[in-house]
Amino acid sequence: MKNIMYALTMPLAFALPGAVAAQDDYPSRNIEIITPFGPGGSTDTAARLFASVLGDYLPNEVDVVVVNRPGGSTTVGMTATMNAEADGYTVALTSNSPVTIQPHFDTAEYSYDSFEPVIKLVDIPQVLLVQNDAPWADFEEWLDYVRENPGIFTYATPGNGSISDLAMAVLNEAADIETRAIPYNSGGRAMAAMLGGNVGGVATFQGNADPSLARPLVNFSETRSSRHPDVPVLSDVGINAHKNAFSGIVAPLGVPEERLEVLHDAFRQALEDPEVREALNNQAFEISYAGPEEYGELLRADFEQNGDLLRRANLID
Repeated sequence: MKNIMYALTMPLAFALPGAVAAQDDYPSRNIEIITPFGPGGSTDTAARLFASVLGDYLPNEVDVVVVNRPGGSTTVGMTATMNAEADGYTVALTSNSPVTIQPHFDTAEYSYDSFEPVIKLVDIPQVLLVQNDAPWADFEEWLDYVRENPGIFTYATPGNGSISDLAMAVLNEAADIETRAIPYNSGGRAMAAMLGGNVGGVATFQGNADPSLARPLVNFSETRSSRHPDVPVLSDVGINAHKNAFSGIVAPLGVPEERLEVLHDAFRQALEDPEVREALNNQAFEISYAGPEEYGELLRADFEQNGDLLRRANLID
């Protein structure tokens, strides 16, 4: 009987390799999370947080390792992700800008659709910060000032075409104001420029706001932050515009669907972990889940909007 069963099942196994793959022991070794930024930033912090708990939610408890691949305005890490084996053992935790802004420049070898969207995890509120002793009590006072003094107010950004830079471009266009961007090559240097009085403000991640040194005038997101609910969004003052930043997990194209589902489910469960949620909140992230289809659509729409913004800013042809 054993010989008969062997004869019956072996041809089926060879005929249906996908069926065998679906029954494999994935994951059976360490999973790498690439982040296209250096250590210590907000994306790196989020990646290490998820890596610390993800093994608890995978079918097999394996180590999850964060690999920093900065450089090339984030294109080094994203290119490494795109070129990795499509086996589910390499993913990237990234904000939207490396995927939806950088492909508009010649330095990127990929586009927004060069990856499998796995899961959107968080929103990353971008704000306009000024020093605590700045002369504007609130955003509306600042808005009155820049309207009366076009081209005078300067703000620092982490670089031309960064998500913070585009957030200010959205504000300038929607509010019909003129402010001047001063690009730096990192968020830390942009913040230092504002604190040192070299510029009037800085467009940056809300989590970078040290309340003892600076205060946010406006949040560029679509909705107010749960961490700083008193900070208005643009629509609160009649400006029908916003610029969302968000982070999620993408994988190389071609990862088997079964493995993508395993990854999605593990990250989804990690996102519901009370300790993870508390840590994300403490870092000023806004928990914001989207599944693969919705996340992919968000990336597509953001890619198209960013292209329009970059062209209007004369940063691309």
